[in-house]
Amino acid sequence: MRRTSISATLFPAICIVTAAMSLSLSGCRSLVAGKLVNPSYSLRGVVPHVAIALPLSASAIDFDITIGVDNPNPIGLRLDWLDFALEINDIPILTSVRADEGVNIPAHGVGDIHLRTRVGYSNLKALFHQVAEIVQGNHARYTIHGDAYYHTLFGEKRYPVTLHSR
Repeated sequence: MRRTSISATLFPAICIVTAAMSLSLSGCRSLVAGKLVNPSYSLRGVVPHVAIALPLSASAIDFDITIGVDNPNPIGLRLDWLDFALEINDIPILTSVRADEGVNIPAHGVGDIHLRTRVGYSNLKALFHQVAEIVQGNHARYTIHGDAYYHTLFGEKRYPVTLHSR
């Protein structure tokens, strides 16, 4: 009899403690989700690859872009995709480019995003002077702005991104 009264008392106590822990952990998750902040971004590099072709309408410039992401949050973030626009020397080059990434940025950590995008001949004509400077090795000012979309435990989060080269 004594054994059943101990287990009868112990079982409900274990259930209550387990329920309290589950509620408190889900409450912590809600607090963390509400306090996620936008990571900081840095433009680590832009490397143009010029492809001059004949006919000229087949010419293009590919840009390899490296963006550093510093995640100050206590949970890791996964960058699902980045929607961005590119300007060179304050002239819009690309608008509404979507780059699917799938990059994991650790909690309180840093990660790199590598993008590659192509500027075709129709956009190059408007930028002849800037393209000539890039081909000659002169420095160009790059600006990237858009939105980063992260997958988190709490659903999709969208954060603005604005970057300028030095």
